Amino acid sequence: MSDMPTHPMLAGTLAIILAAGRSSRTAPAHKLLARDASGQPMLLRTLEAVLASAVEEVLVLLPPERPDMTALLHPLLESPANTPAPSGPIASGGRQPVRRLRMTCVRQPELGLSRSLHTGVRAAMRRRASSLLVCLGDMPLVSPALLDTLLHTQRATNAPAVAPDRHGQPGNPVLWSAQCYDRLLSVQGDQGGRAILRDLGSAARLVPAPAAMLEDFDTPERLSAFAHMNANSPTLPRP
Repeated sequence: MSDMPTHPMLAGTLAIILAAGRSSRTAPAHKLLARDASGQPMLLRTLEAVLASAVEEVLVLLPPERPDMTALLHPLLESPANTPAPSGPIASGGRQPVRRLRMTCVRQPELGLSRSLHTGVRAAMRRRASSLLVCLGDMPLVSPALLDTLLHTQRATNAPAVAPDRHGQPGNPVLWSAQCYDRLLSVQGDQGGRAILRDLGSAARLVPAPAAMLEDFDTPERLSAFAHMNANSPTLPRP
């Protein structure tokens, strides 16, 4: 686990990586297993950025019956670097702290995005996390610096939600305060928190972010572009 943060982690923060989708738009290829020019799978590239941020715990949400995805994460899970989160509300309350990186399977992910969202929110509530960072597995260009900006902005302002500014609208990933957990649990079907962000209006903070960093890779054409990216490239290569 090479991309551990070089700065203090923010106590009470939990990140989830949504990776339980069927990847139907890129079938038969699974987008999160697609590799860049260096051979790094997309899911690992996304995960390494999250691990390099200041978030205290990271939970990867996987579909059931996908041993190939579980095997991909196994070396990181078993790494000596995967030590328990050191402090803060998540590790308090008389419970033994868990390892910083974990994974879990989402039950019935075919029922939509809300199933993964509920799994992550319930994990945050069990761990008494003060904020939940929701990351998409198919956004491998998001940098640790942007994630840290979301984390520190929420901590400084106590905003109910913080997101990157994508053409004047909230983009992904989104950091949710604990005050939004109950509302997130009310989301149903193949929906995320977009309607909640809309209702929050100006109470949701937007932070500047390069547009290229917020690209997702969920079509065969986008996977082809990803295959030509170098491991450390922050943007897509020019045609």
